[in-house]
Amino acid sequence: MSPSDDRPRFAILASGRGSNAARLIDAFAAGTIPADLVLVATDNPGAPVLEEAGRRGIPTAVVAFDGSRREHETRMLEVLHEAGAEHLLLAGYMRILGAGFLEAWPGRILNIHPSLLPEFPGLDAPARQWEAGVTVAGATVHLVDGGVDSGPILLQGRIEVRGDEGPHGLAHRILTEVEHRIYPRAVRLLVDELCDEAPDPGNVRRALISVSDKAGVAEMGRRLVACGVELIASGGTAATLADAGVPVTPVESITGAPEVLGGRVKTLHPAIHAGILADRRRPDHLADLDRHGHLPIDLVVCNLYPFEAALAGGAARDRLVEEIDIGGPTMLRAAAKNADGGVAVVVNHADHARVLSWVEAAGRIPQAVRRDLAATAFARVAAYDRAIAMWSQEGAEVDPGLPHFVAGAPLRYGENPHQRAELLVEDGGRGVAAGTLLQGKALSFNNLLDLDAAYRAAHGEGGHRCAVVKHTNTCGLAEAEMQADAFTAALSGDPMAAFGGVIGFNSALEGATAAAIKESGLFVECIAAPAFTAEAIAMLAGRTNLRLLEVPPGDPSPGRTFHTIGGGLLVQEADPGPAPTTEWKTVTRRPADPEMLAEMSFAMRAVALLKSNAVCVTSGRTLRGAGAGLMSRVDATRLALEKAGPAARGAVLASDGFFPFDDSVRVAAVAGIAAVVQPGGSKRDDEVVAACDELGLVMVLTGRRHFRH
Repeated sequence: MSPSDDRPRFAILASGRGSNAARLIDAFAAGTIPADLVLVATDNPGAPVLEEAGRRGIPTAVVAFDGSRREHETRMLEVLHEAGAEHLLLAGYMRILGAGFLEAWPGRILNIHPSLLPEFPGLDAPARQWEAGVTVAGATVHLVDGGVDSGPILLQGRIEVRGDEGPHGLAHRILTEVEHRIYPRAVRLLVDELCDEAPDPGNVRRALISVSDKAGVAEMGRRLVACGVELIASGGTAATLADAGVPVTPVESITGAPEVLGGRVKTLHPAIHAGILADRRRPDHLADLDRHGHLPIDLVVCNLYPFEAALAGGAARDRLVEEIDIGGPTMLRAAAKNADGGVAVVVNHADHARVLSWVEAAGRIPQAVRRDLAATAFARVAAYDRAIAMWSQEGAEVDPGLPHFVAGAPLRYGENPHQRAELLVEDGGRGVAAGTLLQGKALSFNNLLDLDAAYRAAHGEGGHRCAVVKHTNTCGLAEAEMQADAFTAALSGDPMAAFGGVIGFNSALEGATAAAIKESGLFVECIAAPAFTAEAIAMLAGRTNLRLLEVPPGDPSPGRTFHTIGGGLLVQEADPGPAPTTEWKTVTRRPADPEMLAEMSFAMRAVALLKSNAVCVTSGRTLRGAGAGLMSRVDATRLALEKAGPAARGAVLASDGFFPFDDSVRVAAVAGIAAVVQPGGSKRDDEVVAACDELGLVMVLTGRRHFRH
């Protein structure tokens, strides 16, 4: 990573374990942050971040503290200057920076703090948030100034607080789910602004406020006016501000037109939208404003009519129609469109403090912040329109659109080292993407794919279930009354393939199971479970390369699956799994008893998890052998039987698709298979059934195929 003269140059200061520093280093190395990382410096000779930087070939420096802050900072400044650093990123740097140090880097130091500033500045922020009983917590990336976590806010991220996680659990989730995600993104936003050669507008002289939910609007208006900002507001918002003693100009004074149609038309006027949409970087736009006597609007604060709340409350159609906002989404889209042209937009109350921190500190809102606010506004309008579209169909089936993803963390690399990769997290989604890493180094692209496959394979109610996955294929799966027994049985399915695999459990990992994993000597990459007991964590703590991922409650299966193809995206409903056994049909003279049907149900769930063509062998609710991803079904059958070995005798064989010929069942009979379950649907089904009758096998048709490509 050789520095370039035309790219911003950053240095990282870290003192401790450096997990945020590691994420930043990965992002620079992957090119997610298109800038140069020229130095990682620390005051701690034993800081783990030194090893992480060394692994990436990034220069490092240790400036040990000798008791004098002034001398220490002087030596640190010399090191940073020699490296050619232009901007600093604090990542767990456990020293308060003096005035002289800050003066040397005015507005060029970023830090991350584990709370939603300005709330809970200072030490022990997660614990104080927990003690205060907040329902939403998070982290803030901000510029460093002379105060305590008081600099202007660049980016914030939020999570809902779980009722049973405690202060330590909350602190860990803030770190892994928020800080690791937003810090690289904040730096990327800053770099984008630094690399923009055009002078950045963004001065806030005039703000338009038009809100349905007026909470906090008077305080925001008061603080904006104190900064010299002129306020324009529509109907009820103007009245709220005026009643609070905040100077405000009504919209109709700007447009020269009164509200009409009972308030349906207020802000839909060139005097408003020209002021929002004028790109401050274009002289022709500014000339147009001047020619028509329109004033530029630099900040738009708007939230929408409460359509979703009215719908959830069972409001009648006439009321719902009136709650469909027209002017609000139009203003939000206009302001968001013109983020690069100098306009900032605020749609969430939570962003009031962020915007005010910039206006009060600098009189302007930088491009990096404007772009992020614009993304939030576009997402809000999309969700709002989606809710209205779904309701307007009055129960008809409609495509609900693509899910909304929030920016996630950059990954070390993709499926292969030469591929860049990033995790995007579905807003409100469940499953592995929303999991919490309790132990081990950062997850990779392949880790996440395998964790998802393992956890979904193990998921479900009932007894303890364990799945072992390798390259997204299940090589071990078992149900048992005791969790440790489920693990042992799952491992027996294919011990060789299990080496270096990923394990999933459908219940909290117990100490006895952790002991069984440890005693097995199996090298395991990752374990996913809905929870981990303290005993299990302690038992596995010595395996520093083992990742433990706690997955939040709820069904981890996606509602739909997505596959990219050249020039397009394939979208389908996710496979719900096998149909109930009551819908199955026994087609051989020999019937299936209830116990055999239960085993067939397990077998079909197992084979539905495998890549097609797929065949598996099970007995005793344990996967004994599998053949997956084969080009012919008989080859998949042979491989599954070979893996099962003697365990195939008396077992069930399941296929994800029909048998095109009777060769597979004849091979199965030779191996001792007692029963076969498959979807059916081949034009030679009769020949396959006849072969089963000839060989004394039971065959059941499910009527549902489970191809997985």
